[in-house]
Amino acid sequence: MNRRRLPVWALVVIDLAAAAVCVGLVLLVLYIVPQGSMVEQNETEEEAVTQFSLPSEGGSGVDLNITPASQNDWSHADTMSLAADQSEIANFLAAEKTRETLQEYAGDTSEICIDQVSCTIDGEPVVYFSADIYVSTTKAVQTAFAKNMYGRNIRDFVSSMARQNHAILAISGDSYGESDSACVIRNGVLYDSNPGTSDVCVLFRDGVMKTYAAADFDADEIVAQGAWQAWTFGPSLLDGNGAVLQAFHSTEYLNKINPRAAIGYVAPGHYKFVVVDGRQDGYSAGVTMSQLAALMQEEGCMTAYNLDGGKSAVMVYDGKQISKPIGAGRTISDIIYIGADT
Repeated sequence: MNRRRLPVWALVVIDLAAAAVCVGLVLLVLYIVPQGSMVEQNETEEEAVTQFSLPSEGGSGVDLNITPASQNDWSHADTMSLAADQSEIANFLAAEKTRETLQEYAGDTSEICIDQVSCTIDGEPVVYFSADIYVSTTKAVQTAFAKNMYGRNIRDFVSSMARQNHAILAISGDSYGESDSACVIRNGVLYDSNPGTSDVCVLFRDGVMKTYAAADFDADEIVAQGAWQAWTFGPSLLDGNGAVLQAFHSTEYLNKINPRAAIGYVAPGHYKFVVVDGRQDGYSAGVTMSQLAALMQEEGCMTAYNLDGGKSAVMVYDGKQISKPIGAGRTISDIIYIGADT
């Protein structure tokens, strides 16, 4: 019995459909289906932890026996470096700021003051939230993965992760799960060691925070020196001595006006969490990378690092979202938080 052959056009349609199914399956696995493992909560071994005095205890939050971080060696010779815009920096620093304290918290291991700051830059309103944080130990600066799992395509809202981990204060992290290359050290555990071409920010157990260009970064060396957290997004914003970098290892898109999240280092035991709202006409436009660097400098930081921004940039206090992200925010892979005393 002879079988009638399908016409050429039908064979083409079938081949295209099969190809579409294959592409769809690949995209599903890469970007939709969660791929990860549960996170072990406890560290395998205990290491010495530096103690800091909180302001309420009559201290500055600084261990005076620690040598201040030296200036990072930034050559910025690669072609991805983007020069800081000095006019944008000057305009930000010259803008008159209105500052209002929204929340204050004093616990056994941390003291926090959150301010809402408003200003106008180049005729556009800007609103940001700055959390001034003192901790009695670096271990008070915690991180958490969405759904308590490490891997790709595992996401949750910042507020949900904050509640699940009993955080008094939380901000969006570096969204490591959306990147093919990231150095990931969280709560003392090394998960991945390859930052690709991105700057890396490291918080050490002695309370010092440093940033590294990818070419200068060695994960094994950093772990041996006592890394407590490491984030991969960037770029670094300040030089380690409080000056804005002359250039940022970034992209043109990231360099433009956007909502922002950043972490800053003032001294061992003293840190800043900052979230800038943006892309909302009449409320807050956001800031450029140069303006964010100037902001962190104005907040008194020696070192500062840009985290995942845009819709991801969120600050949560005591389970409630205090920033106003565009589109009510989105689910992401991780948070940085300060735990509530229980």
